[in-house]
Amino acid sequence: MPTVLITGANRGIGFEFARQYAADGWVVHGCVRDPDAARGTAEGTPGDLRALTGGPVTVHKLDVTRHDQIADVATSLNGTPIDLLINNAGLWIGDDEHFGHFTNEQWMEQFRVHVFGTMAMCEAFVDHVAISERKLMVNISSGNGCFGWPRDGGAYPYDTSKAALNLITKGLSTDVRARGVTVMCFTPGNVATDMSGPDADLQPEESITGMRRIIAQLDISQTGTFRRYNGDVMPW
Repeated sequence: MPTVLITGANRGIGFEFARQYAADGWVVHGCVRDPDAARGTAEGTPGDLRALTGGPVTVHKLDVTRHDQIADVATSLNGTPIDLLINNAGLWIGDDEHFGHFTNEQWMEQFRVHVFGTMAMCEAFVDHVAISERKLMVNISSGNGCFGWPRDGGAYPYDTSKAALNLITKGLSTDVRARGVTVMCFTPGNVATDMSGPDADLQPEESITGMRRIIAQLDISQTGTFRRYNGDVMPW
């Protein structure tokens, strides 16, 4: 059975990835900051990873800002092939991120999760991915980090951290290509999760189904690409 490791797996996009891959019989490693909170099924609460049916699901305590926890999980899975690493853990502070309303610490919080955390995960698990059959790393980014999209201002800490994540994706695609590892990033759309707010117009099931369709067809010729959940190619 193929294996997927997902960060931020107990809610929203991460939970839906876990649910769909488990239903298809994949081995799922769900990484969450608090395993005791990885329960419950009411809307807006963490999903119950342990109740997923299909392939086996293992819940790991892993905060992507804690390099010791990343190392612990990587060591516990030493020698285990991971076909697909999904760096999904995310942070959204909200209106406080707009011009004149944010602090340097809020900016650093975003970079710790989206940039430093993603790079630490890729470094820690590249050996696991490289010995797998599929050899895929997928980073969940955002159109907010895209220079090619028209915009008026923005949530500066979040947007710049996602732009940096896009650059990491591009760089990693070169650094690990010789090992046969494909790296790409997605903008999942304005998905209805507890991070997105009331204006979201896309359900997690539709977004994740679209991304999984693209992931299933990925190969090394598509490394370093940036796509929407529906397959459209994104400008950087």
